[in-house]
Amino acid sequence: MNDTAVLKDKKYQQSDHCALDYEVVVIGAGISGVGAAIQLKKHGYDSFLLLEAANDLGGTWRDNIYPGVAVDIPSVSYSYSFESNYRWSGLFAPGAEVLEYIRHCARKYKITDKIRYNSTVEKIVFCKGNNNWTLFLLDGTTLVSRFIISATGVLCQPSTPNIPGLASFKGKMMHTARWDAEYDVSNKKVGIIGTGASAVQIVPSIAPDVEHLTVFQRTPIWIGPRSDLKYIYKHNKVPGPSNSKRHGIKQRRWRMVMESYLEVMTYVMLNYDKLGFIVKKAQQEQKEFIESEVHDPVTQKKLVPDYPLGCKRPGFSSEYLKTYNRKNVALVTENIKCITENGILTSDGVEHALDTLILSTGFKPNEKGNSPSFEVVGLDDVELSQYWYDNRYQSYRSVSVPGFPNFFLTAGPHSGGLNWFAMLEAHLVFIMRCLNKAKQKNSNYVEVKQEAHDKYYKLMRKKWGKSVLNGSACESSNTYYYDKDGEPSLVAPFTPMHRWFAVRLSTLGAYKFE
Repeated sequence: MNDTAVLKDKKYQQSDHCALDYEVVVIGAGISGVGAAIQLKKHGYDSFLLLEAANDLGGTWRDNIYPGVAVDIPSVSYSYSFESNYRWSGLFAPGAEVLEYIRHCARKYKITDKIRYNSTVEKIVFCKGNNNWTLFLLDGTTLVSRFIISATGVLCQPSTPNIPGLASFKGKMMHTARWDAEYDVSNKKVGIIGTGASAVQIVPSIAPDVEHLTVFQRTPIWIGPRSDLKYIYKHNKVPGPSNSKRHGIKQRRWRMVMESYLEVMTYVMLNYDKLGFIVKKAQQEQKEFIESEVHDPVTQKKLVPDYPLGCKRPGFSSEYLKTYNRKNVALVTENIKCITENGILTSDGVEHALDTLILSTGFKPNEKGNSPSFEVVGLDDVELSQYWYDNRYQSYRSVSVPGFPNFFLTAGPHSGGLNWFAMLEAHLVFIMRCLNKAKQKNSNYVEVKQEAHDKYYKLMRKKWGKSVLNGSACESSNTYYYDKDGEPSLVAPFTPMHRWFAVRLSTLGAYKFE
């Protein structure tokens, strides 16, 4: 073993008798971490800490500041159910408003003093001798906590495309998740790689200002029209919390409408074997929308996906498609051969000269070491990311994994859905039930039983058999829903309503409380 390895081993050594610093440590101060902290406080927990690697809270909405960034589902649903009386500027709030909403919630529920910023967790290790977790931070700090709630999210590590010559580009290059706010794209020759959710927002936002915009598309995305219904929000000139009971009632009504719509959409996608005709009808409507918005027939054809709606997250925009009618915007579907010093060379031999290169290439949700973004060493020195890599991504109700006691995930395998908040609040209900039962039983050890976990994972795989993601239909979609084993382990094979009932009505008999 070399000297560096020896020092690293010494850094992560722990005592058999560690003093407890906190009852609960939450890692990550985005939507999930703030939500977890609020629930801990509501349930009477005071000995907890929220660790955040950055110098501010907000997670995704702190990091993503690219032009046009906004939520892609209605804001009335994209919010905590217990804090829904909020004035949004439109149906789809811009990113800055969402960030301010998270800050507002942290202030209102008085959890700001529980956040420790600039605290990057490198590794956590479970100590079986006293049923505690030892946390090792990048700055050398060591903390000990009874329970851990991992809330680092899944869309936190940007994916950089493996394209030859990427490092040779001499112009300005940036990923959408690492946008340089000081850089001005005006009057520049700009290229953007990718046509996913971020690109759908960026492209129409910068097109009027740039000299020329070249969009390099690998896979088209299904696009539907988006209406901001601004007449509903005509009095919301200053976004922020509302004390109006009437406004709160209106928000709850709209939330019910929007969530019912998301419920139906999810149900149809998950029962594609019987309801595929509904999906195909929606596809035809979106195809007609694309054709009505884009003038050039050749470009129309390039923008229509060849995979079913639901294989990857669809986009909603009333401006994106129109952008391709502009003279200064070009859609390129030829494969990228390499990046040059001055631009991009495509397979047809054309070099596209660029001043600026934007990577709208998404994230690494299913890659080893992404979520959690730190090492988790449980029983028998098993590391969580390695366990998943060797045994497929799996968890019990998306919050627990056998062999990792006193450890909970806010967004484990088979958890994602159209609305992050609906998923999060359901998982937090279940986590708090586990913590409260441990307190009632005076237990300091909570672990899901292997048998219960295996049964649940088997059910997940069975449910996917009926969905649009089963089979070969989605092969051309290049969706991030699938992991390295070809399973759609990122998203949940059941509707939000099913999850709402499941986390509240299921017994906790699947767990060991010792």
